Amino acid sequence: MQQLTIFKILTFILVPFAILFGLMDIILLLSALANPAFLFAVFLVGGFCIYVFASLFFMTKHIKHNMPAPASTKDWIRVNAFVSLFFSFMFLMNSLSMFYMGDAELKNIIDKFLDTQSKLPAEFTPALFVKLMRSISYFFFFFSLVLLAHLSICFKLLKQYAYLFLPKDPA
Repeated sequence: MQQLTIFKILTFILVPFAILFGLMDIILLLSALANPAFLFAVFLVGGFCIYVFASLFFMTKHIKHNMPAPASTKDWIRVNAFVSLFFSFMFLMNSLSMFYMGDAELKNIIDKFLDTQSKLPAEFTPALFVKLMRSISYFFFFFSLVLLAHLSICFKLLKQYAYLFLPKDPA
């Protein structure tokens, strides 16, 4: 029962991020129409959003009320959980690489970036960008850990509550 409580807490932590990422995904989808290279990012973010809402739906409707769920619900959760797993590992690896990158190396990269941006105000200094990048890295690190914990518990709950899923139609 404690595992279910942790799962509920993690789910409700992830829901606002799923909403925010979902809105950003719509904008990214519009950009992907002009640049198809963005379609992979649209797929990853969309898979994360679907996973969070499918697991929320499974927890609130089926686990809480002990109601049977169609087999497709389990499929939606599992498939999008694997997409979210990749999404989370990408965030984790990006944040870890930022942690292990020295300030001098990061400042060098930011200097090269700022050289290409001629119209930035003077307040945007390399030191500010280093601080900003470190802050974003911490956020993505903790976000990916929360998502990985949620995914781990979700797979356990799918096995534990397997009796709630209706069998697939043979046709």
